[in-house]
Amino acid sequence: MKKLFFMLIALFVIAVVVTMIAMPSVKTASGIYISGDESQPLADSVMKIVKVSCMDCHADGGNGIANAHVNFSKWVSYKPEKQVAKANDICKMITKGAMPQKKYLEKNPDAALTQVQITLICNWAKSLNK
Repeated sequence: MKKLFFMLIALFVIAVVVTMIAMPSVKTASGIYISGDESQPLADSVMKIVKVSCMDCHADGGNGIANAHVNFSKWVSYKPEKQVAKANDICKMITKGAMPQKKYLEKNPDAALTQVQITLICNWAKSLNK
């Protein structure tokens, strides 16, 4: 009986290890591991920037046209492939200086992105490609 118990425990441990190895995972900013085929929340460092520079237009209650491009209120509902595409588009737009728009920055100068913030967001976008 004791032998059977230890064999069952050993099989359980082996099953857990095999599952962990076979299932790709990603560590989110909050330290939670999720499988590679699940949507990911925005990294905390990115979310801080997005709240100041993007969410007035790109969130529920924001600009309809802007939300058609990306809606950060719905980010976690995007499929992983869509998140990757949107993140890469965000990097391109902020690198070109197209976002935040000049008209918005005239009224909200605090929303202007620094080069450090642009680099952080682009590095985050690249990390999603893996």
